[in-house]
This record gives sequence, structure tokens and C-alpha cells, in this order.
Amino acid sequence: MTLPGRLFFTHRWVQAAVMSLAAVSLAWSLWALAPAAFTTMERGWYDTWLRARRPLQASSRLLLGVRDQQSEQVFGSGQWDRAVIARFVSAVQEAGAAAIGIDVPVNSPSPPTQGGAASDALLLEAVRSAGSVVYPDALSLETPTAIPLPSQDVAQPEDIVQPRSGHMLVTADRDRVVRRIPLFVEAQNRAVPAFALQLAATFEQAHPPELRIPSDPDGNLLVNFVGQGSLQGFEHVSLAELWESLEHNAGDQWEKRIKGNVVVLLVQPGANGGHPSPFGPDLSGGLMQVHALDTILSRRWIHQVATFPQFIIATLLCLGVGLALLTRKAPHGLAVAIAGLVMYAAIVLATLAFAQWVLPLTIPVTAGALMILGATMLEQILSARRIAFVEADMLRIQQELVSVREALVCRENAVDALEEDLAAARLTATSSASRQQELIQATDELRLSMTEARRLEDAARRRVEELERELNAARTAAAVEVPLGDLEQEQLRHECEELGIITRHPSLLGMFRDLKKVARSGVTVLITGEPGTGKELFARAVHRLSRRATKPFIAVNMAAISPELFESELFGHTRGSFTGALADRKGYFELAHQGTIFLDEIGDLRLDHQSKLLRVLQDRTFYRVGATNSTTVDVRIVAATNKDLQRGVSEGWFREDLYFRLKGLVLHLPPLRDRTEDIPALAQACLQEVSRQILRSPIELSENALAVMIQQPWKGNVRELRHCLERAAALCDGRIIGPADLRLEEPSLPSTPTTGSEPEELPDSAGDAAVLNLLRRHTFDMQATAKALGWDRSTVTQRLKGLCFQALVESGGDQSKAAAALAGDPALLRRAELKLMDYYGHLMGTIEPFATAEDALLDCKRRFKNLPDRHFKSLEVLVRKHFEEKAGKVATSIKG
Repeated sequence: MTLPGRLFFTHRWVQAAVMSLAAVSLAWSLWALAPAAFTTMERGWYDTWLRARRPLQASSRLLLGVRDQQSEQVFGSGQWDRAVIARFVSAVQEAGAAAIGIDVPVNSPSPPTQGGAASDALLLEAVRSAGSVVYPDALSLETPTAIPLPSQDVAQPEDIVQPRSGHMLVTADRDRVVRRIPLFVEAQNRAVPAFALQLAATFEQAHPPELRIPSDPDGNLLVNFVGQGSLQGFEHVSLAELWESLEHNAGDQWEKRIKGNVVVLLVQPGANGGHPSPFGPDLSGGLMQVHALDTILSRRWIHQVATFPQFIIATLLCLGVGLALLTRKAPHGLAVAIAGLVMYAAIVLATLAFAQWVLPLTIPVTAGALMILGATMLEQILSARRIAFVEADMLRIQQELVSVREALVCRENAVDALEEDLAAARLTATSSASRQQELIQATDELRLSMTEARRLEDAARRRVEELERELNAARTAAAVEVPLGDLEQEQLRHECEELGIITRHPSLLGMFRDLKKVARSGVTVLITGEPGTGKELFARAVHRLSRRATKPFIAVNMAAISPELFESELFGHTRGSFTGALADRKGYFELAHQGTIFLDEIGDLRLDHQSKLLRVLQDRTFYRVGATNSTTVDVRIVAATNKDLQRGVSEGWFREDLYFRLKGLVLHLPPLRDRTEDIPALAQACLQEVSRQILRSPIELSENALAVMIQQPWKGNVRELRHCLERAAALCDGRIIGPADLRLEEPSLPSTPTTGSEPEELPDSAGDAAVLNLLRRHTFDMQATAKALGWDRSTVTQRLKGLCFQALVESGGDQSKAAAALAGDPALLRRAELKLMDYYGHLMGTIEPFATAEDALLDCKRRFKNLPDRHFKSLEVLVRKHFEEKAGKVATSIKG
């Protein structure tokens, strides 16, 4: 018999390997003859897992506008006029959507009964104007061919993205259930991406091939369904309601939800049929694409093993089953084999549940069952052949035994001779044995010493590196730390640094000690001091040192709240309590329940608002706007102001009872000019943070620069100091900041500002000129300006918007002159021009749909409600001028 035959009949692992390959091939062939049954059994457990698991929630970046009965009552049944869809696209684009999807093929004509060419032109113009609209590709629906990936000879990435169209095709498995979508299909010599893929690529500003999406060998994405496969789990809104919100300004709820996100408008009627899903109900192609889009946006991939790895997995499983059957006696081998199959099934389920990998189940289990049957039959068939092989092996072994015994005699003679030589050698080695032992011991000791020396060397090297880092950090002029004599003050200083408070001033440390004692109680804390002294840091310290540290900390700038929205912002409102209240909303006090609320700039409250706030501070109870039942909260009150409230009580602009309600523990933070010893440490901390932000090597402060900073009055306190160092770090050429880089005036010089010079002090919050100067100083950076003013960014934006409208009115509508007036400096002209064009364009787009100036102004009052009244007058002039010019053009065209 040949060698392979003998190996098969005598070696268990060879038998198991051959039988495994045969079982897997047979199982594959059997299921290939019944494809529908195979798919049903293979995907049945997967579908069961989908239905049994906890329903997924859709990505927060996705919003659906769906067609329902309410929408059909508004826009009609059947196919809608594309002019309506165009208005939807324009409204969603104006609301700030990052990407928009519609399930209407733009590049196919609509019937004349649905608007015809005119409506098609309107929709095409809206799509082009938006620039981020994805729609179905009509060509891909004619003769599509699925392809794994777009090849260079089929389509370039630019051909895929422009125009932004995608196919709406799905891939049905052999049981006719749709679980996958093809990522690309070939249509008329170009690769068309899936609608979901194109929309995700548009949202992420990438080409579809650049998105790394796991797919099967055929280029299909396995969809991870949201909810129960329908609209459940998606945040969706009726198209009628969305229309009401976006076109008629019923509220900004959906505008906030739309801005920066993906909006999919499903406007096709539901009568077009659908595809069977794992959840049972048929899903339309558009809804399948939406589920695929959520899979891509949320990166919740369900991976599928390719064909070859499936074959390997099935073969390895059968190999283990075969070895268990062939190497163990029955019934133990059978029990181990069945346990192996059950364990594999458990691994498949666990892998799917925890890692989202779909491992093959039907073929491996079928092959394993065939392996059990085949191994049992093979054991019976090969028993006789195995006995013959054993007898032949016994004869061969007996013959080899005779030869070995003859050789053994010769070797015994050689051993005797060697024993004599060994005895002589032992006598010689005895004299040197003790010396050899000493050498071995000395070698071991040296080896241990070398190991210890290397360990000490590594420790010393690490210590040197730590010391070098400390030395580099200590080389700045501000780094020489002299320990305080009082041990308690030194400990308090370290605790302050952990909370972001950098100080060595004894009075501040004493305040922090009192703050620690009061923090764990419910005593109200009032923090006073000039702007920029760190009032919010101390407020956060109160929260972090209290028992409420794990609960919310809500900071409220009382000066930035509009008087009309005071109660709504602080106490919340109920749905329908006023125009625009589309849903219940919690106020700041309710959001801070069981936590801490920080009432900043409380000295700027109006008297009528003070009385409303007093009731909440007394019993922690209030009424939402429009509510009939009171709401009780458990909050810790921390207030701050840069005004003298006691003087306000005497002058009558602050309520005495509210002052005494706030006056639990009063902390008056001294200005920076009264604690100049803190300037070195503050400068060092600021420069370290700036170095990390701009990814530069550590920036240091020279001794001369430090001396100049200590002599400055710092009217803006720590905030002004920080801005000065940020500017110096950006302007300095090397790693050392000198006095010239600080660009500070000598304090000994008289303050005689020249024409065009900018004030160094923090501007008055009510002066437009001061705000404009600060905007110029920060190069129209809204965030930096808002931080310098202590305002919200939206407040600064509204102020600049009003200044732009005022400049346009003063310049007679000349945008160039208006931008030059705003910039003040030619270097800032382009930035001011962009801001002005953006705000003016937004205003014109807002009033365009209205027929009269009065209707437009009424809408502007709602839309620009936070615009100061003096600037709204400029807006009114611009609006009326626009409608006058529009009416003049109409009259001229009629005469012509």
C-alpha cells in the first residue's frame, strides 16, 4: 500500500483532516442545492437576534422628515409637485443642515400633472443652491450591475461625487429578505454609490471611496437596523409639521435640531411597495437607505466573514470534532464532539452580540454533524484494515529488535572502555573541582551584581530625566518657588492649584479655608470682586468640594438673559404657554436639581426680576411659565457680582431682602494689583497652557518682562494678564518673552492715548464703540471677544450684526464703505467684509418670501428678537429700502 494510504489508516489526525475537508465540501454542496432553505436557516438565527436584542436608537446627527396622512392632507396624495419639494430643500438648507437627502430622482422629468418642467427647474435650482443635496440616480435604476468598489477605468472619485446622486437599490438574499445594500453599482460606465453612502460622504465632506466601510466580497453593506426596522428609533417629524416650523417660524426647535446635521426628506408615497425585512414588515428602498445611513454615521458595523475564512472556520471545527471522536472511546468522544458544536454555537451568538461579527453557523454545524456520522462509519469500516496494519508492524518491529540486540553487544564493550577512562579522569578532576565551584559562584554573584547595577542605572536615568524636566520648567523667571513659612498655607495653596486657583496671597488662602468649611453645608455663597479676579473658579470650587460634586453645575450669566425670556430661561415653560413654545422646557433651576446653580452678574438684575428670584431662594419653589402646579428643586445657590450690592441697597437699585438672602458667606476677591506676588505663578501656568494649545516648545518669561508685568495696574485682572501673555506668546519669535513682546505701556508714563489707539481696559458692556474696538483687537474673533467681555457668544454676535446694519445705513448701502468703517484697519477689512456680507445676505434671504415690508418686519422681530432696539431701527431701514427698490423694479418692468 502507498504511503498516503498507510498514513490515512494509521494516523488519527490525517483521518480527521481528510474527513473535515470532505465534510465541509459535502455540506457546502448540499446547501448549494437548496439555496432558499440554506439562507433561511443561515439568517434565521441572525434575524432572531435582531428582533430579540434591545432596539437601537438612531444617530443624533440624523433627522427624518416623513410623509404621513397629515402631510398628504396639506400637500395632496400621490406624487407631489416638485416645487413643494424644492421649498422643503431650501428651508432645510437655510436652517443649517450639513447634508440633505431626498428620495426623488432629480435627473428624471416629472409628469406635466405634477408641475412638469417648471417644477423640475425649481427643484434643480434648489438642489444646486444648497450644494449638499443627495437624490436618487435615475440611471442606476435601469440596468444596474453591483461592483465591489469603483475601479479607475469605471469612474473617478470626482465622477462619483458630482452630481451628488446615489442609487436606491438593495440586495435581497436568496430567501428574498433584504439585509444588505450594494455600496456601488455600475450604470452606463460609471460607478454610482449608494444613496446612504453618498449622503454620509456629503455630510463628512469626503468622497464615497474614502469612507472605510466593511463590506462583503460582493461590495454589500450589512445593515444594522434601528429600532424594529421601521421609523421606530429615528427622530422624525411630519413634513407638514416641519413645513410649519421652517416656513412659518412656529419655533426654533427643529432649526436647532437641523443645524449641522443630516436631514432626509422621505416624500415619495408609500404605495410604491417595499422589500421584506428581518422584522417582517416591508420597508421602502428609501427607508432601507436611511437604516444604512445610520449604520454608516454611527459606525455600528456588523461584520461578515468572507467565503474563504468561512471555509477555514468550518474545517477547523470539523477537525476538532473528528479528533474528539477518533482519539476518545465512545461514548466520551461523541459527548465531547457534541459539546464542541454547542460551544461553537454559543461563540457565534456571543460574537454577534458583543462584537457584531456574523460567523457562519449552518455549514459548520452541518459539516460537524456529517463528521460525527462519517467518523462512526469509518471506525467500523477501518477496524479490519487497522488490525492488518498492526500485525505487519509487529513483524517489522521483531526484525528490528534482533538487529538492535546485536548492536547492543558492541556498544556494551565500548561502554566498559569508556568507564575505565572516566575513572582516570575523575582522579584528575578532583583536584580542580573546588576551584571550579568557586569560579561558578563568583560568576553568579557577578551576574546578580550586573543585574542590580543595570536596574539602578535605569532608575537613575529616569530620575535624571525627571530632574531635567523639572529644571526646564523651573528656568522661567516665575518658577522660583519659596515655600511659605506656614504649613497650613502651603497645604491650602496646593489644594487651590488642584481646583485651578493659583495664588500665594494670604487673604485668598484664608478665604479658601473658609470656603472649604462652608462648602459641605448648604449656606449660600456670595462672591464679589472686579471682573477677571476668578469668581467663577471659586464658585466651581464650592461645587467640587460639596456633597453635590457629582451633580450638575449650572452657570447662568444673569446680565445676558433677555428681560422677556427671564422667567422662561430660569424657571422653564410649558407647551403652548406662548408663541414658539412647542414643547415643555426645563429652566436653569430645574436643570441644576440636586446640584449647584451659579448666578453670575446678579447685580445687573432688574428690580422686578429680583422679586421673582427672591421667592425661589426662600423656599426653592417656582412655577413654570404657563404651569398651574409648582415645581420644587434642591439646589445650592452661589452668586457673584462685580458691583457693590450693599451700596445698591442704600441707593435703592437692589432689594435689601434679596441681599440678605444671598449674604451667607461673602468672599471679596482682591484685584491682581493688590496681590502682585501671584503674578509669577499665574504667568507660568498661563504660558504652560498656551504652549500646549499652540503645540510649541515651552515658552519662558524673562526677568525684565516679569518686572514690567508686576508694575502694571491690570485693570482686567487675571483675564487681562492671560490675554496679554497669549498675545505675547503668539508674537514672540523665540522661546523667551521679552518686555517688547508684551506691548505694554510703562505705568510711569501719563495716559495720553493718541488718535486711533485702542483702550487697554475692559470696555463698557453698553458701549457699541467699545465693543467694536474689542472686536478689532481680537480680529473679529467672536469667542475671544465674548470671553473678554464675559458675555455669551450669541450676545456678541447680535451686537456685531446690529453694528453691520447700522454701518450699511450710514454708508447708504455701500458695502465696501460699511466694511471699511467696521474694520478701522486695512488688515481687518476682509474679515469685516465677510461678516457684513454674511449678515446682510441672511437678512435678505429672510425677507425674500414676504410680499410687503410690514410682513417681513413682523417676521424679523421674531427672528432677531435679541437684536438691540437701536440696531433694529437700522434693520427696518434696510428692509423698507429693499422693498422700495423691489417695487420700483416692478413698476419699471410694467412700463417697459
